[in-house]
Amino acid sequence: MPRCAVLALLVSLAGCGGVGGDVPEGALAIVGERSFGPQDVAAVQAQLGAYAQLRFRGDEGKHALLTALVDAELMAQAAQDAGLADDPRVRFAELEEIAAVERSSELERLVPRAEVEADTAALRAHYDAHLDEFMVAEHRSAEGVTFKTWPEAEADLARVRRGEATLESLGEIVRTQPQARNDREYPGFHPVLFAADLDEGELLPVPVVIGQRLLVARLRAIQPAHPKPFDDPAVQEALVEAVRAPRVARAREARLAELALEFPEH
Repeated sequence: MPRCAVLALLVSLAGCGGVGGDVPEGALAIVGERSFGPQDVAAVQAQLGAYAQLRFRGDEGKHALLTALVDAELMAQAAQDAGLADDPRVRFAELEEIAAVERSSELERLVPRAEVEADTAALRAHYDAHLDEFMVAEHRSAEGVTFKTWPEAEADLARVRRGEATLESLGEIVRTQPQARNDREYPGFHPVLFAADLDEGELLPVPVVIGQRLLVARLRAIQPAHPKPFDDPAVQEALVEAVRAPRVARAREARLAELALEFPEH
């Protein structure tokens, strides 16, 4: 990819006029010295089939076409920087970029995303069968008093364990935020905090390392692992993708078989 970055100038593809400076009037995106406007998007749209033209008629569709144009131009500029501007493979890659847009529209026609989104039974069935993929990990938090040295921390922990002191009597209580277990980031803390035999309110058996300090603490709270709700937007997005993928694959194979009969090899 060339050193230049893609500059998105407008939020709406309908256009709001120029923005001044060296930016061309009505430009939608700039890649290096090349700018793209509504006429460029319309030119790409004209290359598509009838259904694809309808599919990419709205703002969302035009944005997809603009993205394809930008990606193709990025490839072309990268090829030019590498001295491959005349390589036929570059032109083929550009054509593939536009073809991918039309392929996407054809698959959308065969398996409309809205149809999958409305198939609540299929989405629910996939959710129930793959519940482990939507789990929120167990979270735990601690509360205690910080110390600077191991001897001091160990001595006061022993006092608390013998009933000679309480955590509150050792100093100001600090609390950690609920966290999922991450032994790599917290190797001196989480293996102790997430011990299977440790219950809420119980003392951690040893002082634990937090940053540059030691913490004598008890397990404050456990938030058990639980699945994300079925109607969570992120869950719904993942479910639609998962349910639609095999349908798209089958539709693609069926369409390829139809084309093979329509255009037999000679």
